[in-house]
Amino acid sequence: MRLSYLFTIAVIATGVIYMKIRPNRNVRNNNPLNIRESADWVGERSVNLDKEFEEFQSPEFGFRAAYIILLRYLERGDNSIAAIIAKWAPSSENHTDDYIAYIADKMGLSPVDQLLPSDLPLLMVHMANYEGAKGAYTYDQALAGRNLAHNETFVLARIDRITGGYA
Repeated sequence: MRLSYLFTIAVIATGVIYMKIRPNRNVRNNNPLNIRESADWVGERSVNLDKEFEEFQSPEFGFRAAYIILLRYLERGDNSIAAIIAKWAPSSENHTDDYIAYIADKMGLSPVDQLLPSDLPLLMVHMANYEGAKGAYTYDQALAGRNLAHNETFVLARIDRITGGYA
């Protein structure tokens, strides 16, 4: 009886420790901005274990997907921190006002300042941290994701439409 009790305590303690050191979902999934399952993305893992969120082969592919989505927002006129975050993290699911304030503070901008495609890598790093990464991703990884996206002609066309050809 005593051995069974000790075994149970050990199992519970191991679980508690694992939950404390286990990386956040966006890190485990190489999905820095917690993109929900939605499309067939370049760089997705072949085995899908998380039925709710996308899983990528590397963080760079996760940043690539996020960059493409954020470019779509800019193209549609959602080009401020406030507009982007309100769309990305609606108040029905998140503390959107806190998220906007966090991003604006980290970027040193007003929530209503207009962003350009060149601002997106820094925005993505700060969004990843707010989404739970807590420093797990670097600006260089976000740039690498952007560069992967720039290999696509549809992405370059979108940037030209956003910037009027002055990218």
